[in-house]
Amino acid sequence: MNKTWKVLAVFTVVIATSIWLASPTPLVRDTPRDLPWTLPDYRDAKVEWRIDELGRIENHVEHFFLEGISSDMVAWFYQQLPISTVNLNGQNYPLYHLFHPTEHGRIRVVEAAPDGTAGMAAGAIIMREEWFGEFDSKGAARLEEFSSNGMLAKPSIAGIISLGQVQHIYTNTAAGTHYRVEATIGSDLPIIGRLINYYIRTQVFHPEFMTQWQRHQIQEVSSLQFFLPQLYAQKDQAKDNHFVLNIETAP
Repeated sequence: MNKTWKVLAVFTVVIATSIWLASPTPLVRDTPRDLPWTLPDYRDAKVEWRIDELGRIENHVEHFFLEGISSDMVAWFYQQLPISTVNLNGQNYPLYHLFHPTEHGRIRVVEAAPDGTAGMAAGAIIMREEWFGEFDSKGAARLEEFSSNGMLAKPSIAGIISLGQVQHIYTNTAAGTHYRVEATIGSDLPIIGRLINYYIRTQVFHPEFMTQWQRHQIQEVSSLQFFLPQLYAQKDQAKDNHFVLNIETAP
């Protein structure tokens, strides 16, 4: 083995080890919430994923149409997500726990946005802990873009090695919002990138993980229809980012 390949081999081991150490095994799983709504069947949504020419994963999710919800409301919700609490029918929760009934743990701001905006905003680094069925997921990403048109999150290892990007795209209409996600998971580094990508798609984002991740994405966004309009109506009255919701159980 020549010197170049030895360096590449060592570098690959370092990257693989970094990814493995970043894996939350196991996460502390919060008790499932008894929320007063039933999520639609995620299997009716349009999802797909493929492997590109560099060995990266390209993930596409077309969410259910958010009727009566504007793109401004969606962006505001995400901005509030790591910094707000909510009282739902007398029970207090982190807002993040309303965003999925069983698979959300913790979310926090690791580094605030340069302009001082609290919560999710352009330039902020956000850390989240969640799980998709049996698979735990923990990671941090910098929000390169954040607006009523969507957001662009870029995860990395130690802030040095880019692992792709996740782009949320909102299209506003008179009736509501079309919402889709386009994600590329992996590295575009020459030579070593293909080795990193092979590790990612076989050991982390393998097919079983992808199936559960896509299910989770559909479920969380589809939950917005049940509480976001009432939540957003309080945006100028809420004290200390604490909201109160009263929602009857659907028959």
